[in-house]
Amino acid sequence: MGEFRNGGFIEEICEDCSCRRQCAPAHSFTIHSLSLNSFISPQNLLTRKQPRSKEGKTMFTLESSDGFLFVVDEAVVLQSVILSPMVQDCASREYPITNVTGKILKLVIEYCKNHVVVDGGDSSSSSSDALKKWDDKFITQMDLSTVYDLLMAANYLNIKGLFDLACQRVADVIAACKDHKEIRAMFGLVNDFTAEEEAEVLKENEWAFD
Repeated sequence: MGEFRNGGFIEEICEDCSCRRQCAPAHSFTIHSLSLNSFISPQNLLTRKQPRSKEGKTMFTLESSDGFLFVVDEAVVLQSVILSPMVQDCASREYPITNVTGKILKLVIEYCKNHVVVDGGDSSSSSSDALKKWDDKFITQMDLSTVYDLLMAANYLNIKGLFDLACQRVADVIAACKDHKEIRAMFGLVNDFTAEEEAEVLKENEWAFD
């Protein structure tokens, strides 16, 4: 573990696996000195003000599961049922999102930012049409793997509009397939039916392929 020496913070980091003194004793260690400037002093911690943007908006920090940090304003946070309590909780402006990677969280934030103004009051038909076009372009430019991850993130964060958008994209892809074989190929699904079982299921659901 690290210690203070000569006004700096010393860390011993393993050269073999980059851990901090938690691996096998046989591994070799290199001492790294870190400046105290990279740490928050107790005095600064006690007097630290809540971060605000130039416009005076309260800012929040969201951390993805792989360690990426995103600073967003209150209007973005309020679009998530899970995150919105942060606005009332003055003691915390940072929120780890353990189920969402940085790549997907960036897309979630992009969606929320684009919906802030419209959801805030402008309900004109021209604005709605522009938003629909943006949504269509936003969701159709992604591959299905990304759409699936985005759907799961929207479900976890409880962002209804984004969840519905991702679900609709999946439904559109399924509807465009000509039969069950194409659906399986599109989504990488393995057929675990026997020939007899598959024939029976197809017969029971002939209406779905009319």
